[in-house]
Amino acid sequence: MNDFSYLHTNCLELSIYLGCDKFPHESELQQEWENNKESLLTFMEQIHRGIKGVVTDQQGEPIANATIVVGGINHNVKTGR
Repeated sequence: MNDFSYLHTNCLELSIYLGCDKFPHESELQQEWENNKESLLTFMEQIHRGIKGVVTDQQGEPIANATIVVGGINHNVKTGR
């Protein structure tokens, strides 16, 4: 689902696996949080990187379904409605 969402809706979904145990015991959860908290917060801070904004026409009105092309990147993005 992650690849489909990213390629066809421009919605990036992530699944993060920290180990082989899909259902760790409740007693292990606090330690898992402590072990990974800083890494997760640093990762989340990265959303502020990159280019963001609104595509508008000459009157300042948003343009729906505008295609944004960046040279050297083979993945165009369309604006929302």
